[in-house]
Amino acid sequence: MPLFTLVTLFAVDEVLHQQPAMFLYFAFILLVNTLGAAVSLFLMYRRGLIGDLDIRNRGERWLPFTVVLVYYVMTLFVLESGDAVHTPPLYVGMLRGVVAAIATAIVITQRFKLSMHLLGVGGLVGAVFAAGQIHFTPHLSALALWIGIAGLVGASRLALRVHREEEVYAGFLWGAVVVYLAVMWTV
Repeated sequence: MPLFTLVTLFAVDEVLHQQPAMFLYFAFILLVNTLGAAVSLFLMYRRGLIGDLDIRNRGERWLPFTVVLVYYVMTLFVLESGDAVHTPPLYVGMLRGVVAAIATAIVITQRFKLSMHLLGVGGLVGAVFAAGQIHFTPHLSALALWIGIAGLVGASRLALRVHREEEVYAGFLWGAVVVYLAVMWTV
């Protein structure tokens, strides 16, 4: 979802258009990050560390989510190290929000099974909403599109009986609020 967030913000945010090298660098890092996490989860499944790729068993969720968190922490470290291409605070804040949302979701999911799919879409909505406020452009069409996609993703999670309604809503709201606050706090 951070890669989708970056592409969405590229479509609506003029700051990224003015810094194509930063966009390509950040997109490449997020793509590698996404592929690395996906391969890691697949290997966990093949080795029997998780029962299925949907990670339906709440007790199995901490390990794959921790692996995903490690990928994002490494990405954040690279971006904040000062050796990377300059990344505007809004995008560093977005990544901080992703790290905070995943880290807290790992703790929360020990007691309550948040929908991580909706956490990701909610984080995207929070980032786009924050970017709109920061740059005084509301990005209403992008927000409407992603809220609609969130509804479809949530409906599919319910139809597959992977989550209950409160888990879907909580995942979306937690992602949106944490990423929004992290972006606003960073900028």
